[in-house]
Amino acid sequence: MLVRDILDAPQLRMRLLHGDTAELERPVARVCATDMPDPRPFVTAGALVCTGLVWRQDATDSDRYVGMLAEAGIAGVVAGQALHGHVPEDVVAACEKHGLPLLSAPQSVPFSRIIEYLAEQAAELRWRRVQSRVDRQRRLLAAMAGGSSVGDLIADMALEQDVSAWVVTATGRVIAGTAPISEDELDRIVGTALTAPRLPAVTTGAVRVLQVGAGDRITAWYLAIRPATTEPEVFGADLAAMTELYRQRSMERLHLDWELIDRFPAQPADRADARAVAVVCELRPDETLSGIGLPEVRVALHDVLPGVTTSVDRDGRLIAIVDGSQDDTADALRRRLGRLAPALAGARLAFGVSAQQSDETLPGTIAAAAAAATAAQDDGAAVSVRVADIDTAVGLFTAVPGGLQRRFAERVLGPVVDYDRKTGAGLLETLEVYLGCEGSWRQAADRMHLHLNTVRYRIGRIEELTGRDLGHMEDRLDLYLAMRTLTAHAAPA
Repeated sequence: MLVRDILDAPQLRMRLLHGDTAELERPVARVCATDMPDPRPFVTAGALVCTGLVWRQDATDSDRYVGMLAEAGIAGVVAGQALHGHVPEDVVAACEKHGLPLLSAPQSVPFSRIIEYLAEQAAELRWRRVQSRVDRQRRLLAAMAGGSSVGDLIADMALEQDVSAWVVTATGRVIAGTAPISEDELDRIVGTALTAPRLPAVTTGAVRVLQVGAGDRITAWYLAIRPATTEPEVFGADLAAMTELYRQRSMERLHLDWELIDRFPAQPADRADARAVAVVCELRPDETLSGIGLPEVRVALHDVLPGVTTSVDRDGRLIAIVDGSQDDTADALRRRLGRLAPALAGARLAFGVSAQQSDETLPGTIAAAAAAATAAQDDGAAVSVRVADIDTAVGLFTAVPGGLQRRFAERVLGPVVDYDRKTGAGLLETLEVYLGCEGSWRQAADRMHLHLNTVRYRIGRIEELTGRDLGHMEDRLDLYLAMRTLTAHAAPA
């Protein structure tokens, strides 16, 4: 209810003494009556304060008293006339000065009638809200029973409430929405959904996020509403409840597919498709913290990779086969599964990705992806993805676990590292430049601004320390892989 509503109520016969349009549009949360010398302990923000002006002894009291009411954040003042027979001009001036609307109540209208009127109006408003919610729920159920999609449901309710709304998964897949949405906005929505102590919660972009259904946050859907309505809890809760029915249907279909695939697995050789990309996931849970298992990760994979087929092998690894590009698949895993990191609670997901080559069987592709997944476990990130580029020596090296890569580099170049540490001779830098110049003494010397003989001396010293001959291809490859590992901490994928 607004101050204007009380002014316009015919049974109260209020008269406006001061108040502009904006002041009369202030909401009234409650009505209270006070004539205490200091009213602040007895009033609250948003209240309409009824006063008999008992506190006014002379004109100087008005500015002080009304100032205290304004400081408390009240909505307005109702002044009684019983004591003075009218409302003094100094009271009107004080209300004008402090920006408070001032209404005058006739002597025949006690303050108790004003309080009763507000209570009656509040009860009627609550009843209308209940009726409106029941009507809304009936319409939502009728629309669902009539075959409306979740997108239709969201669009209709968002139009009615004048909001934008989206249903998204924990990986940022948009199930339905009323407007385009950026990846940055999805990051904020998912980040809030996965990290807020409780939901509903509001993102930094003023989007209200509600969880659709109960359960873990990784497999949940989320309803995002912008801007918040006047009653977002009521509207959002109803829409989220209806959306949960769609989510349950989707999960039932997905689990039925899994049951059929797991019970009657197709042989990998059945699919001779050069566009097939294999994804293998290894899950390393934190036994003290995480409740995350392969079923949750499996749901997330279906969110990230549309059209994917998944199964669990005898070693407990999640195997996924999807059409498309190896690099696009890896990018999607990094971008979207990376959003799950805050909700993993100590668990670590390692993914290996490998594209089937024209002369390669699918089991071979899966094996390459599995090797890359094993190597990815050493990356230490909550979600790590490695591509099994095994068509080059460097790519093949990525399938080696990171720990073994580092041990290899330390064995090959350890003496050179120690020598540089003791003497500052710069042998490692010289080796890196020399290899980058494809073994050209002259180019290496020019790039480092050194004499040609200095480069030759340093390379000779490296050969002595490592026992490798840079004139031999095998030895040069050893030093090249070891150098890449030391400079990048792991050979790049």
